[in-house]
Amino acid sequence: MVSYVATLISKAPILEEQRQAWRDLLAKLQLSVSDNKKLSDRAEDFVFDLPESLGLESLRTEVNTVCNEKAIDIALQPNDRYRRGKRLVVFDMDSTLIQQEVIDMIAAYADVEDQVSSITSLAMNGLIDFNESLRRRASLLEGVPSTVFESLKSQICLTPGAHELCKVLKKEGYQLAVLSGGFIPLANWIKSKLGLDYAFANQLEVSEDGTALTGKVLGDIVNAERKAHLLRHIAEMGNIELGESMAVGDGANDLKMMDTAGYGIAFNAKPIVQEKAPARLNAGSLQDVLYILGYSLDEQNALLEN
Repeated sequence: MVSYVATLISKAPILEEQRQAWRDLLAKLQLSVSDNKKLSDRAEDFVFDLPESLGLESLRTEVNTVCNEKAIDIALQPNDRYRRGKRLVVFDMDSTLIQQEVIDMIAAYADVEDQVSSITSLAMNGLIDFNESLRRRASLLEGVPSTVFESLKSQICLTPGAHELCKVLKKEGYQLAVLSGGFIPLANWIKSKLGLDYAFANQLEVSEDGTALTGKVLGDIVNAERKAHLLRHIAEMGNIELGESMAVGDGANDLKMMDTAGYGIAFNAKPIVQEKAPARLNAGSLQDVLYILGYSLDEQNALLEN
């Protein structure tokens, strides 16, 4: 038997029918709750023992069915020291820390939205890989003024709860990083706004006179493999165990870093990512990640006030 904790999270106060659906699943699988803790009116912990004969993947499949039917998220994780003992969190940027997809914003700026969208569709259907997709899309940006990133800053919106989540984590001593398949000027800007420790993203080449993008990508492309590598690299630099790390993202490009981390959360993610990620969170606020880490709303508010 291994002790697990299931965190139920709802966008609104948890309904009794949502809670009962979880209890019915426990009864069906003959699992007994040993502890139950209310984190807020929208979040609740249930601790139970999971027999090896059942297996986590089988349980997760059953849980996802309940989540889909009852419009609730249920995050499963071992009930061990790593839950409240994490020291590193890495984030995707586009549609995770921020609400937009930056390359789409640049494409709109350059009036090449249709071409960029077509290439993105090829990548999503597995006809080209991320590296080729990025290079093709970047090539369409040739001649765009190098000031484009500065111009876009006023249009970028942080995801609700991003500031609060990062503030609490920094107060608790976490190392924080953004690992983005987007572009470094904006990743560095987000790093500064949220007080992150690291920012890694792609670098677009600028013309010799510094006035325009050339359409070329410089250096290593931050793809799925690179994100996983960077997570390991940051952990090694900080002498942090991988079990003490967590990754948060929304796309297929984030799954490898989620698998590499001690825990992974698919935040408002694509359906295939929600199915494959260790946990899913369909929330209006990134701050709800703190429930998965075991912080009650009272604890969160106390850390945000000081």
